[in-house]
Amino acid sequence: MKGQFSKTITFLMMAIFCFSLFAEEERSLGKSPRGLLMGDAYTSLADDDFSLFYNPALLARHSGFSFYPLNPAFSVVNVLAEPDKFNDMGETPTEIAGVIFDFPVHIGVDYAPGFKMGRFGLTALVNYNTNFNLQNQITPALDIDHRFDRGFVAGYGMPIFGNYKSGSSGTQLAAGVAVKYIQREAIYGSYNLTGYSLLDALSAGDADTILESLGKINGNGWGFDAGFDYVTSSGAQTFSASLALLDIYTLMHTESNEGDLKVQDQPMRVHFGTAYTASAPGGFDFTLSADIKHLEQQMELMRRLHLGVELNLTPAISVLAGLSAVDNYSYGVKFDMAIAKVYLGLYTSEIGEKLQQQESNRFLLYISLLDFTFEP
Repeated sequence: MKGQFSKTITFLMMAIFCFSLFAEEERSLGKSPRGLLMGDAYTSLADDDFSLFYNPALLARHSGFSFYPLNPAFSVVNVLAEPDKFNDMGETPTEIAGVIFDFPVHIGVDYAPGFKMGRFGLTALVNYNTNFNLQNQITPALDIDHRFDRGFVAGYGMPIFGNYKSGSSGTQLAAGVAVKYIQREAIYGSYNLTGYSLLDALSAGDADTILESLGKINGNGWGFDAGFDYVTSSGAQTFSASLALLDIYTLMHTESNEGDLKVQDQPMRVHFGTAYTASAPGGFDFTLSADIKHLEQQMELMRRLHLGVELNLTPAISVLAGLSAVDNYSYGVKFDMAIAKVYLGLYTSEIGEKLQQQESNRFLLYISLLDFTFEP
C-alpha cells in the first residue's frame, strides 16, 4: 500500500510540474464551461461572462449592468476514461513511464471575473493551462507546454441596424471590437526522459526553481479582436449567426532570457457560428448550435465542425452535449441556483497534428457565485 501511494504521488508531482506540448491544440485565453460541454460550438451563444473570449459583437445584445465576481473553472485529465490503465503503476521509473506513455495529462484553471455595463464589457483573465505527454517508447521524451496568462480584455458592441436585447424579441446586426493585454509565463519544448536536463530540473527543489530549470520564459503583449453578430427573435424562437476574428493583431514580446527563447505567440483565429433556441411554457427550452472554426487555416473539414445541444428541463437544471472532430463527445449538467451556478461534465479535445491522431479526455467543474444582472 505504501509503495502504491508513493508511486501515485510521483505521478501527481510529474503532472503538476511538467506541462505538455500539443502543437495543434487551440491556445485560447478563456473557454466557457457551457461552451465546452456543447462541443465548443459557442461563437453565436456567448452572451454571458465569457463573451469577450468568443465574440465582442455579442456585447451589443446586453443591456443594464451585469457583474461576475467569482467564476473559477477547473479542468483535469479524466483518468476514468481508461480505468484499468493505472491499476499497476510498476516499481521502476521505466515501468511508470510505460503506464503513462502516450497518455496526455491536463490541469487547467480559468478565472475570468468581470462586468458588463450596457454594451461595454471588461473581463480579467487568469488562465493556467498545464499539460504533459510522454512520447516515443524507443527514446522516451516528455513534451512540455506550460502557459500561465494574466491580463484583461475590454470590448464594445455596437448595433449597425435593428434592436435586440437578450431574452426579448427583435432583429439586430451588430459589430464589436475588443482590446486585450496579456502577461504570459511559458515553457515550450521536448525533454529526453533519461537526459540530465529533465532529471536536474525535477530535482531542483521548489516549484519556481523547477520551472526555471525547464526553461521558463516570460512575455507580454497587446492584441485586438473584432466580430459581427446577427440575431432575430420572436421571443419564443431565436436564430443567430456570428463571425469572430480573434487576435487579428496580437504581438507578444519576450523578456530577455539565457537561452534566447521566444514566448508562445497568440495566433489569429476566425470562427463562424450559428444557433437556434426555442422556448416553451414552464421553463423548458432547447438550443442547437454549430460552429465552423479556424477558417484562417488549412485543415480537415470535420476537424473544423463543432455541434452542440442544450435542454433546459427546468429553470434550475439543464443537460448539455456536444460533438466535434468526428468522435469527440462532451456532456454535462448545469445547476442554476439563487446565488450559485454550477457546471459538471466531461469533454474531449483534439490535440494531435492530424484529425483523430490524439485526443485528451477531461473533467470540468465550474462554479459562479454571486453573479447578477440589473435591468434599469
